[in-house]
Amino acid sequence: MSRKLFFIAASIFFALSLEIFGAGTTVLRATRLQTRFAGLAAPIFLTHAGDGSKRIFIVERAGIIKVVQPGSNVPTEFLNITGLTNITGERGLLGLAFHPQYETNRRFFVYYTLTDGDLRISEFEASQANPNVALTTEKPLLTIEHSANNNHNGGTIGFGPDGYLYAAPGDGGSGNDPPNNAQNINVLLGKVLRIDVNVPSGYAIPPTNPFAGATPGADEIYAVGMRNPFRWSFDRENGQLWAADVGQGSWEEVDIITNGGNYGWRIFEGNTCTNLGPDPCTPANYVAPVFVYSSQNTTSRCSITGGYVYRGTQGTLPDGSYIYGDYCTGEILLWHGGQQLPLHDITDFNLVSFGEDEDGELYVVHAGNGIIQKIVPAKANTDFDGDFRTDLSVYRGNDITWYIINSNSGTVRSQVLGFPNAPIAPEDYDGDRRTDLGHFNPGTGISFYIRSSDSTLRTANWGQLGDVPMPGDYDSDGLADFMMYRPSNGTWYLLRSSDGGITNAQWGEVGDLPISGDFDGDGKYDLSVWRPSNGNWYTVFSSNNAIQVNQYGEPNDLPATGDFDNDGRNDLALFRPSTGQWFQKLSSNNSFAVTGWGESGDVPIVGDYDADGRDDIAVWRPSTGTWFIIRSTGGILQVAGWGIPGDVPAPSRDAP
Repeated sequence: MSRKLFFIAASIFFALSLEIFGAGTTVLRATRLQTRFAGLAAPIFLTHAGDGSKRIFIVERAGIIKVVQPGSNVPTEFLNITGLTNITGERGLLGLAFHPQYETNRRFFVYYTLTDGDLRISEFEASQANPNVALTTEKPLLTIEHSANNNHNGGTIGFGPDGYLYAAPGDGGSGNDPPNNAQNINVLLGKVLRIDVNVPSGYAIPPTNPFAGATPGADEIYAVGMRNPFRWSFDRENGQLWAADVGQGSWEEVDIITNGGNYGWRIFEGNTCTNLGPDPCTPANYVAPVFVYSSQNTTSRCSITGGYVYRGTQGTLPDGSYIYGDYCTGEILLWHGGQQLPLHDITDFNLVSFGEDEDGELYVVHAGNGIIQKIVPAKANTDFDGDFRTDLSVYRGNDITWYIINSNSGTVRSQVLGFPNAPIAPEDYDGDRRTDLGHFNPGTGISFYIRSSDSTLRTANWGQLGDVPMPGDYDSDGLADFMMYRPSNGTWYLLRSSDGGITNAQWGEVGDLPISGDFDGDGKYDLSVWRPSNGNWYTVFSSNNAIQVNQYGEPNDLPATGDFDNDGRNDLALFRPSTGQWFQKLSSNNSFAVTGWGESGDVPIVGDYDADGRDDIAVWRPSTGTWFIIRSTGGILQVAGWGIPGDVPAPSRDAP
């Protein structure tokens, strides 16, 4: 033990990036937009069923709902009601909500415009025989007259934590709400509605609705004074209802909706008096927005697209932050701690909606170009300096030293750490999106690493002689876990970072090679092995425990997986030293690619060397210490003399 501490203390150089922020300042880490689904016809919403299946459901405005299985990017048709609606103006199939007990009762609800423009909420059921297909029998629940104009329909329905179904129709359209619908408590337009669908037929009125029973006003109303709350959502942690209300032309606003609240339209637009009447602009009579932003003619912003309070498991965004955007500019914005902060500014699409999956991770729906992207952390394997590029790095066992070229500055770093012949296990154990130096000492069964965030040493008595360290994020908390693969019995041993729990799973046999990677795109590493004897890949998807077997490769190939097509899923890939060829099967479209790159004796070192989110083909040549890289966007990179025979290139042990 004293020897280990000596080597740790004998640090020659250790680079830290320190960020100091004032009180109340939100710290944002970089994210990427990763295309998950393409070729859709006017997608308008994405959601999940909440049934544990991890399926994704996509709404297309023309009247089709599609379902996507975990690990797939190919949607199939779930429900088709194209004959009931049309897409004139802002009309169409706009919203979808699954009953909280959908897993057992198969009930779900849609919000759409009829061909005459009226708004309708209807109930459907999924087939008991095939859960990926819905029955076509419609049970209409509520129809709202809206034939005069084709805009301001609202669009979201959803179940609150109270088990009731909520909807939010717009004010009836045109401009400035000529009939003053939003303030008229006897009509349902320009309101947030709440109904109870847990009755034998139709719906009932929740007794705590503000105008329920003998109280004057429409029974279904929950809150009033809305213009066009097209996208809204519940905070899955505290149940608050966050609604983005599209402005008339000057101010976009976000409100937290409460029972009986009056949010001001058409008296106020945001915090500004409209002078439209009929009531006076008395702020005390109305609930003020949480925040507003300008959409006046002096800006290119035009219409707020509401999103979600982020409660995802992967730490992609600050917990509790509200994510939203602007339809016209394509900006994706974040509100947290009283600040509006930019996340992305994409100018080539109309941002029509956000979506949330079962894990609370968020998606962006592009109306015009038919794609849906996931907001994911920006990171790369063996990225020690936090610039989202894989760094050239080797570990030299005979002097127990790491040698790293920082890609962000070109500076050289060396770090003494480890034991002679101790396997390296670099990964991001502290969740700061920089790779930490890590090792496994088979003599003592101790795994250890130095956190890049604070330079502290962490250890765990985890593993035994002969184990292969396979660290990665297996529990989707944004931190790498200690994982060991035991070749003698084909068993994986996991020590979870999220709760300190232990999981053991037998997956593999003697002679198999363990593989690190997320093959189903759920943000968790999967158990996977490649069997040289038959060229088969055997993978258990973490999302649904489905087993996938792929025959790809031959004896003496070297598995070298990575996400080469930037779809969030690892692709099957092998390097064949005998011919210097790479063989790839891309998960996005199941296409095959063969690339000549390398020669016998080279070591595959897949990584994202150009920070574009796609992994690159690369090899390291021990005889010369030369790195040969085909960057997916930056061309060929060749770096000579970084490493000597006997070194271990770090990217070969920290797979993407």
